[in-house]
Amino acid sequence: MASEAISSSIMIIGAVLGAAVLITAILPAIFSAGDTFGTVSSSAEQKLKTDFRIVNTYAYDNSPDVVKVWLKNVGAIRISIYEIQESDVFFGVNNQISQRSYSSGFTYELKGTSDGYWDIGETLEIVLTEPTGISSGAQLYFSFALPNSIRRTTTFSTNN
Repeated sequence: MASEAISSSIMIIGAVLGAAVLITAILPAIFSAGDTFGTVSSSAEQKLKTDFRIVNTYAYDNSPDVVKVWLKNVGAIRISIYEIQESDVFFGVNNQISQRSYSSGFTYELKGTSDGYWDIGETLEIVLTEPTGISSGAQLYFSFALPNSIRRTTTFSTNN
């Protein structure tokens, strides 16, 4: 009788220790998977709420040539100036397209409040200076891509 009690106690202690080891091994994986799904969901929600439109373009062929593109935030969230500075601008003349980075390839100005955000309904002016010269009537390509991969593209011609 005493041997049965001891063996039952040993079995219960073994089961409790086994359950503790199993829980210790499985719970971090469950939490990690939950964090991953939460991050993916947040990223997808951010993309769905981000939207902007190219509302106007202007290119003047003088020396140096100046290209301006105006974009309007029509999405459901505001975009920080740091995201604008990390954005990709692709610009080219007659199919010679190159990537431009902030300050060395393009500058910007927010037309609205200066709170550090491109707010909903505000206009963003992108300015490109093309020192190589743009011929009159040239076909220009412009694309603006935010860090979350939302992108808008247009083609247009120079103004004299």
